[in-house]
Amino acid sequence: MSGIYHVLAVAGGLTLFLFGLNLMRSALIKLNNEKLKGILSKATGSKFRALITGILATVLVQSSSGVTAISVALICADLLTLSQGLMIMIGANIGTTATAFIFTLQIEKFSLVFVILGYILLLSRKERISTIGTMIVGFGILFLGIDIMNAGLSFISESRYFLNMMLLLSENALNSFLGGALISALLQSSSVTIGLSQNLYAIGAIGLKPAVGIMLGANVGTAVASLVVAVSSTKEAKAALYVNVLFNLVGGGIFLIVISPFSKLIALLEGFIPNKKLSIAYSHLIFNVLTAFLFFFIHDKVVLFVQKRLNSRNKLTEKKHYDMIIS
Repeated sequence: MSGIYHVLAVAGGLTLFLFGLNLMRSALIKLNNEKLKGILSKATGSKFRALITGILATVLVQSSSGVTAISVALICADLLTLSQGLMIMIGANIGTTATAFIFTLQIEKFSLVFVILGYILLLSRKERISTIGTMIVGFGILFLGIDIMNAGLSFISESRYFLNMMLLLSENALNSFLGGALISALLQSSSVTIGLSQNLYAIGAIGLKPAVGIMLGANVGTAVASLVVAVSSTKEAKAALYVNVLFNLVGGGIFLIVISPFSKLIALLEGFIPNKKLSIAYSHLIFNVLTAFLFFFIHDKVVLFVQKRLNSRNKLTEKKHYDMIIS
């Protein structure tokens, strides 16, 4: 019975974690929705400006998926070009790293204080104050979930089944990468998956390299999950999403090859700041900044290639339509 209770604690804690994160994000989007659309729709000019726009917009609402969805809608409405939309999505990958740093805050024991404070604000008749209350409640539930999940993990981490599962993830970098991608795609959240890897590494259930592998996979998994937005989108919007997935896949693959020296670099940083959760947050930030830096310089060639492909397909479609009219 004790084992079942602790498994339920992990599952329940993870559920609260996911629910709190989504509640907080929904409130942030509601608070900043018009502001967000205004920021994204003005991402004209240089690709650097579009990149910064993606970063700031994602930090504002704590959701790269939300920013990606709005970017797709703006591309479909011809308010953003393929180039601008793509750079916003790349910027969103950097912006979402802020969430991993939030998870490093050691405030789990005060989570109920945030829930109580948020609920008091939630009772306000003023919509904005009520929405802020919802955001604070979500923030509190998020850390309450972390606290419950950690309590369960600390007990089941010594069980044979859990150890076998962790050994499978730790066996090689590819396993942890695929595991992170799968969990992220299923939960449709890289932040939750990375938060889980932070907790597993913090309690010593897995080593640094598998934790970094899960983080790399999480970026790919959430990019693949974002393809659901491609339904009923224009060809340009779909192309932007496909390039974003390919970008994350290639970036993850490159870092997977050099995961050993990269993990050693993170371990070196951990020597200066002995915080295991922070180590994963740093690895997430470094990965996304370096891959975005790489893409920044090949962006023009990628966009040119994609636009040529789109133009050739459009000409082929027009020719088929013309042949049908003649026949």
